[in-house]
Amino acid sequence: MPTLRDVVLGYLHTLQERGVARVSIDEDCRPILREWMLAARSGRVAPPRTPVPAPATSAPQTQQEPPRPATAQTAQQPPSADAAELRRMLNTPLPENAQDTQMQQEDIPFFRPGGNTTEECWQNMQRLLPNWTPLRELGSLRPTAVFGIGNRHADIMFVGDAPNYQDEQNGTPFSGEAGGKLDGMLKAMGLTRQDVYITHLVKFRPAIPRQTINNRPPNEKEILFSASVLEVEARLVQPKVIVALGVIAARGLLKQGDLPLAAYQQMKGQFCGSPVIVTHHPSYLLRTSDLAERRRLWEEMLHVMQIAGLPISDKQRGFFLPKT
Repeated sequence: MPTLRDVVLGYLHTLQERGVARVSIDEDCRPILREWMLAARSGRVAPPRTPVPAPATSAPQTQQEPPRPATAQTAQQPPSADAAELRRMLNTPLPENAQDTQMQQEDIPFFRPGGNTTEECWQNMQRLLPNWTPLRELGSLRPTAVFGIGNRHADIMFVGDAPNYQDEQNGTPFSGEAGGKLDGMLKAMGLTRQDVYITHLVKFRPAIPRQTINNRPPNEKEILFSASVLEVEARLVQPKVIVALGVIAARGLLKQGDLPLAAYQQMKGQFCGSPVIVTHHPSYLLRTSDLAERRRLWEEMLHVMQIAGLPISDKQRGFFLPKT
């Protein structure tokens, strides 16, 4: 017979797969769920839980067990509610004043892959995201997911906007000419793709009618619905610094509206506790040969290296400076 814990976890996993981000609970449920969470985090076995009773088929008994004094152990035991009652409690709307302090579920779904270890979280993300209902129901993204690559414990995390045609074909971010420029930037920093983590705000190529090799940037809703996916990545990697490649990536990370790139480059902001440095998208280097602009981009990379604690040589400090 399934226990109450089995029913709760099964029900919550079902809601998660549907894209539900929050459920309301009453004060009786809160300590029970907290106990299960702490038990899972510590790796210990949670206390035995009362099996879910079957629906009554006869008249209730007239005798009741005398009440027992409350103890720390009994206080952790779940109430004797069946699955239907549990669902009722979980789906009870929040009080109006509580709703005012939380973002409405319809505004933004939250992707939570779950997992008891970091590796399980990565595996669950790659398994669940391609069919995650909120993104699929947008109807504006192509079906192939392009996941981040590189070192999952990197000190530096690079974030672009969305995959393009080459990325989708190869299943790798920054696969085309812009990716070649990114590789050049990394080489100048003394790094390779295996030393950093590279990803996008949106993990699916934005779709357009009769699409072939043409691309478009992700729209605001696509970025909003994908924000929690990037949050999962950032919290798993825990980089010392995040580099926003281009203005769209900057808007998605720092969330200060439709400001120009120059304004974002002047900002000091964070994403999931990591400082964010904003610079040009690598494709910009395909369009300009201006030495001063290249030097400015390189100074931003020197700043990134400094935050990450990387050594900087005199030769690196002199890149793109006028010859004397």
